[in-house]
Amino acid sequence: MDRTQKEKELAGLKEKMANARQIIITDHTGINVADMTILRRKLRNARSEMRISKNTLLRLAVKDTGMSSLAEHFNGPTSIIFGYDDPSVPAKIIYDSIKDNEKPRFKAIFYDGRMYGADSLKTFAELPPREVVLATLIGTVQAPISQFIMVLEAATREFVGTLDAVAKSKE
Repeated sequence: MDRTQKEKELAGLKEKMANARQIIITDHTGINVADMTILRRKLRNARSEMRISKNTLLRLAVKDTGMSSLAEHFNGPTSIIFGYDDPSVPAKIIYDSIKDNEKPRFKAIFYDGRMYGADSLKTFAELPPREVVLATLIGTVQAPISQFIMVLEAATREFVGTLDAVAKSKE
């Protein structure tokens, strides 16, 4: 890899890191090509991307950024997963892959400006998808309003029923 290729790779890594909502760092040692292809396809379908790059380029990409704490994990064979959407989905894909094949070896997650260690992958993987969280939140907010409207309707119905009964008794 000559200097211009390294500069292009570095620029691409910086751009991906800036756009990613979540970064997962793994060690891809021992994964065969077929398993790696399946893993990459699953990640791509989840609006995520897996890249393998030189550790020196990765260190340069995070240097002088808010992600400089990632540099300590760039040793040995390193693959980096950029999650652009829901943080639970790529974590679940990696977690399932580790459960099934014991590979890749998880190193760390960087999410929302914070670094999370090796014990946090399961926590991220077990998070419900974003849509489920939003639906639960909307349901929680909507329930008291719906109940209030039902109480008002019941009071109105009872009032109309009482007026109707009074009108019939006067006839």
